Amino acid sequence: MCTFAAILGGEKLAFLFAAAGIGIAMIYPTVMAFIAKRYPHGSDTAITFTVTLMGVGSVIGNYAIGAVIEGVKRLYGAESQTGLLRGLQAGYGFIGLCAAICAISGCILYRYLHRRQELI
Repeated sequence: MCTFAAILGGEKLAFLFAAAGIGIAMIYPTVMAFIAKRYPHGSDTAITFTVTLMGVGSVIGNYAIGAVIEGVKRLYGAESQTGLLRGLQAGYGFIGLCAAICAISGCILYRYLHRRQELI
């Protein structure tokens, strides 16, 4: 929500991009702690696998963000200020969309684990 508000609010609400990062920053250590508790005897393997997948996902995500920015810049004129602005807005919007999808997926996973009484 912070990302979308910052995009729509312009320069005066740009600080919300940083506020969005506060919510994202706690994901990595939380996932590692969850894996260590859930798989106490094989946690090193599970963490290694998870970190590798997160790295691959990060590279693919960064590539996708760049592709969105460049694609929108071309629509509005790659060398114009408007093209750059719209491209950056689209890139940040894509990041916000990915965060929203992660949040929805997290809620679905929570409900699934709750039903199976496997919450930690």
